[in-house]
Amino acid sequence: MRVDLKGVHRVRMKLKDGRVREYHYAWRGKGAPKFWDSDSSIRPGSPEYLSALAACAPVAPLARGRFRDVIIRFLDSRDFLGLAPRTQKDMRTSFYHKTNGIDRKFGEIDTPAFDDPRIRRKVLEWRDKIGGKVGDDRLRHLQRLVKFGMDRALILHNHLRDIPSLYSSDRAEIMWTEAEIDAFVAGAPGQVGRILIVATETGLRPGDQVQLTRDHILPTPGGRRIVLRTRKRQRLASIPVTPRLAALIDAMPTSQHHLIVNKAGEPYSHENYLGDAVSEWRDKLKLRKELRLYDARGTAATRLFEAGADLKEIAVAFGWSIKHAAEVIERYVALSPQMADGIGAKLQRFRAAKQAEPGTSL
Repeated sequence: MRVDLKGVHRVRMKLKDGRVREYHYAWRGKGAPKFWDSDSSIRPGSPEYLSALAACAPVAPLARGRFRDVIIRFLDSRDFLGLAPRTQKDMRTSFYHKTNGIDRKFGEIDTPAFDDPRIRRKVLEWRDKIGGKVGDDRLRHLQRLVKFGMDRALILHNHLRDIPSLYSSDRAEIMWTEAEIDAFVAGAPGQVGRILIVATETGLRPGDQVQLTRDHILPTPGGRRIVLRTRKRQRLASIPVTPRLAALIDAMPTSQHHLIVNKAGEPYSHENYLGDAVSEWRDKLKLRKELRLYDARGTAATRLFEAGADLKEIAVAFGWSIKHAAEVIERYVALSPQMADGIGAKLQRFRAAKQAEPGTSL
């Protein structure tokens, strides 16, 4: 695959054994660093390829005074290096995507162009053309770069503030019921049922579920808890081991280290496989099509709420912010038939008590 990138110098050489090797240099001229050759497993044009090129660019003349320089400085800053690995990977993809990446669209632009109010229109046209959640993610990462540029006095004005998102996915009202969980666990293979049990009992994202091991289970005065730092927000979660989760842990073979393993008894190599397995068996068992593994997280929080936990306790347990915990619980209270029945029963008892008082009628 040939990639047309301005400034990249390509050299093809024929070796003694007759093979032809191609070398890519960050620019043409003496001292230019080689960042890729044809023996590499990295595909030209991929985010990894462009990231390798960017790593050479601090000394590349083509970056000076252009927005590419802001990208390079950000990648080398504590602002970026302190982020979670998954967030870093997502940002690199946004920066160096071969067709609609930030560097491809804005890297060659002179940095002062971002001080011109008209840049907002250009950015919105670019975001709208990409569309959906990907477009919103690209914009969010570009906004992060502009803020970084302002902090470093490379950009004087931020014309990308307060841009509403294009994509809206409100799955608030979708939760697994107890009957659906029981039907799934009873009908799916054991290793797949365990995925849903862990999700509904811990409230963890799939990316955190795949890394759960026995080492994360610690004793407490009254039982056990799971302690780990969540991957996405790097918050420390302290999750009580429920009876159902305890039964799952106690049933694990002594040789099994991870809580969730595949059919071969090996840890899943990627978090996406968890959701895929749950969706596959959801369909086979003819459960609601809209149910997803991610929707199981709210179930875990609502159990704690029903048990009397307050918002702070729920937030600490799952590594959430108090705001997010409040939103989950608010939606549950509004949508749960059990909660509605409970409120109705309390109202009925209140009325009965008042009617029993002398001279009182309701």
